Amino acid sequence: MFIQPIDYFLAVWFALAAASTLYVGFDQYRNNPEPLVMKWGFILVTLYMGPLGLLLYVLADKEPRPGEHEDFTRPLWKQGVGSTIHCVAGDATGIILAAVITATLGLPMWLDLIVEY
Repeated sequence: MFIQPIDYFLAVWFALAAASTLYVGFDQYRNNPEPLVMKWGFILVTLYMGPLGLLLYVLADKEPRPGEHEDFTRPLWKQGVGSTIHCVAGDATGIILAAVITATLGLPMWLDLIVEY
């Protein structure tokens, strides 16, 4: 039920995040020669960041034309974005899973922090 203006903003944000994630997932598996781990990395980061993740994907990883991926991702800043995406996707997913598991088991917060980090 939408009561506050922020509720509408969040509904739009979640819809944009879902659409962005679907686009990145489709494009990664259809048009991108990246290794599987990088495909999942961009999908997860887009799921977490929504349209901002899509923007990172388009600017740093989506090749403009088929066969140009190596040349397109050659600049150092794009390689840095790829490395960061790889790291963030794994770390964020691990933290989220650890939080869900420790909360489900009813473990104390101090143990939750140790498990997550």
